[in-house]
Amino acid sequence: MSKDVLFRIRNSQLLFMFETDRLILRSLDERDVDAIFAMRSDAEVMRFIREPQNRAESVNWVKLVSSRWASDGIGFCAVIEKQTNEFVGWCGLWRLKESGELELGYAIARYFWGRGFATEAARIFLEYAFEQLKPQKIVAVAEPENASSRRVMEKVGMKFVRLGEFYNRELVQYAVDKYDWEKLRQNKTEKSLTLKNLEF
Repeated sequence: MSKDVLFRIRNSQLLFMFETDRLILRSLDERDVDAIFAMRSDAEVMRFIREPQNRAESVNWVKLVSSRWASDGIGFCAVIEKQTNEFVGWCGLWRLKESGELELGYAIARYFWGRGFATEAARIFLEYAFEQLKPQKIVAVAEPENASSRRVMEKVGMKFVRLGEFYNRELVQYAVDKYDWEKLRQNKTEKSLTLKNLEF
């Protein structure tokens, strides 16, 4: 990933694109509302996240998770499959409510489960965070029973930290620090993920 990335700001919104071999991750906007609502109203998708939401709540969620790109460099992206241009899910970074630590989050639409998209998207956000935001560590939380989410955390190099109260629920916390992330990257032989600018 280039360290000389220039992000574009339009109407106070940070606009960018991440790209992997199979995915494009771009800023969320109005075109994603239907797909976001479909996911956030799906009880199976939301089972380990929160209660399902209606359309108005989904619209407000998109606005919320897009509101801190320009000021803090964090938020959530639409995850798009390159081959089909279909909306796959979302992935991004936020601040953990209890500690303010940088938190990784992701969700994938049911049709796309089991294809490794969450892991692929999560890896590029970890790379973006450590290279651009430079935290000492990044955390993630999940319901203890959410085996799929925990596997994603482990696949991207995170390790179990503890069981604790987060977002008013008892959740497991995982984390990876910068040293372990760099060591993991050095040991990888896979093609490096690339960050590309959007053109307007």
